[in-house]
Amino acid sequence: MFYIWHTLLVTAFIGIAYYLGYQFSLKKKIKVASQKKLWKVLKSTPKQEVEFADTSVSPNETSQEDWLKGYNKWKVNASRQTKN
Repeated sequence: MFYIWHTLLVTAFIGIAYYLGYQFSLKKKIKVASQKKLWKVLKSTPKQEVEFADTSVSPNETSQEDWLKGYNKWKVNASRQTKN
């Protein structure tokens, strides 16, 4: 009877140790992966900021104010047509 209980106790211990080791390794993998990402970011050279090109409106484009005026006129005309 001693052998049976001893065997069950040892197998339970091994099973619990295996399970806890597996759970610990999952947490460690996540931690190591996040540490690798952090080191990768820290070791990389910073990207230089790009200066933006001139954003002035060309004469071929419609300004926002003109577009809004046209849209509002269209909206009024469209609502009048639906009422008739």
